[in-house]
Amino acid sequence: MVRLTLILAFSFYLAPISTLADITCTATTPLAAQNRTRMKHRIPPATNPGVTLLTVEQVVTLPPATGVTQAGFRTKDSPLDTQESQVATVKGDLWRVNVEANDCDFHLEISRVGASSADDRIIVEIPQGPRYVAARNALLQTLAAHGVKLNAQTPLSAPIHVQVLGFAFYDAWHFSKNDPQRGRAHGSAQVGSLWEIHPVFAIIFPQN
Repeated sequence: MVRLTLILAFSFYLAPISTLADITCTATTPLAAQNRTRMKHRIPPATNPGVTLLTVEQVVTLPPATGVTQAGFRTKDSPLDTQESQVATVKGDLWRVNVEANDCDFHLEISRVGASSADDRIIVEIPQGPRYVAARNALLQTLAAHGVKLNAQTPLSAPIHVQVLGFAFYDAWHFSKNDPQRGRAHGSAQVGSLWEIHPVFAIIFPQN
């Protein structure tokens, strides 16, 4: 993992998108009752932080969070691992977008750049709410530009290059002793890790 200082201002990443409004979605689980909700809805740092540069391959090979040995780890609403306190950026190819009914988050499945649709992916999530609406609208605008209509489950026939910025997060709810690396019911069969970037509070779509 490479540590770097974020040079680009957050105002660039979070520029308002005025051409589209966020989707209409009412979460079936109230915000306060959503699992690890404080960790999933953290705010962007007030100043440019040091940022950990991760690759999809590195995330896939990360071991489970150290906190999975603790009682009540699935619902613990504070860091399970020191890595959950890191701001990280990951770039890759976007292959799938799901909208989860329980929280209305956008679940993005991304592989390494240039990978096939069968290769390992990780999940990065953009929550619902005013702190994240610019990133959500940037995604919606890009999908529309590629002729993609967003549904509850939206696989892409061709990938879109993407780079995200947000907090590292371990999705402990899906942990399984039988498969501690991939867990259970955690995205599509290609998702290779319970480590995510969540919340994503900044997103861009590089041309190259």
